[in-house]
Amino acid sequence: MSEDLELYKQAYERERKARLAAEDVLESRSRELFLKNQELEASLVQLKAQQDALIRSEKLATLGTLVSGVAHEINNPLSFVHSNVDTLGQHSEAIAKLYPLLIESLTLEESDRAAFAERVFKFLEEEDLEYFTQELDGLVSDTNDGVQRVKEIVRNLRSFARMDAQARTKADLNEGIRSTLKLINNQISANTRINLSLDEIPLVFCNPGEINQVLLNILVNAAQALEGQSEPTLNIASKVDQDWVEIKIGDNGKGMTQQVQKRIFEPFYTTKEIGKGTGLGLSISYGIISHHHGELLVESAPNRGTLFTIRLPIDGP
Repeated sequence: MSEDLELYKQAYERERKARLAAEDVLESRSRELFLKNQELEASLVQLKAQQDALIRSEKLATLGTLVSGVAHEINNPLSFVHSNVDTLGQHSEAIAKLYPLLIESLTLEESDRAAFAERVFKFLEEEDLEYFTQELDGLVSDTNDGVQRVKEIVRNLRSFARMDAQARTKADLNEGIRSTLKLINNQISANTRINLSLDEIPLVFCNPGEINQVLLNILVNAAQALEGQSEPTLNIASKVDQDWVEIKIGDNGKGMTQQVQKRIFEPFYTTKEIGKGTGLGLSISYGIISHHHGELLVESAPNRGTLFTIRLPIDGP
């Protein structure tokens, strides 16, 4: 009996020691997992910060692309508005002098009218007011056209730049295509034929600013791919496909090999010369479309052009 008790005590002691050892191992593993989890959380925060920095960097590059184009587009109408206002200013003093001459004419004696008329005709000739009055309507009309053109550019820029990072709303993607095209007009060769085939599509629940950024990246790439082509053509189409809206942007430019196509959505990958691209445009575009639960597809072949297809769910994610 005492021998059985001793064996029981020995077995119990072995089991207790084994349990304590297992608990020590478990506690050690738990501590390691806790520390690893903290490291992963810190790494995730760092990666998120780096991602935000990259997106800001690409948005600055996008802004740089727009600034030169918008400055050029605004400078053209402003230049002739300035010229017309300058012309109006030069003749405003002469026009102001006509008023006292008019008052004086009302008080003239009959005998003084001939001499006064000679003064008036000489004044009109010196100030060239006859030519000015003939051109006045045109000056005012051209000035108004210039101001309206600047207003349109600013409206397009505001439409493009609705970039509240988290805001999603119902948006007209056809309007986004048109406003983006107008903003990068100076970056598209003057002899490029642009074929717009925009169907009537429903409003899409999305972040309009982010989608406009995608359109800008793809359209600028297409314009650059068309450089040097004898008959550059840009085809842009939109349509409804059941619960999706589909936008196609195609060019007859240089095209890409299969190897390049496999890598174009990789961060920092670019085939452009140093200083001409960040390598982030298409990567961020792919991320934006994926975040909208959409699809960004590409078809291309060397010397046969490239076709990008953007597919977005109408009602959003």
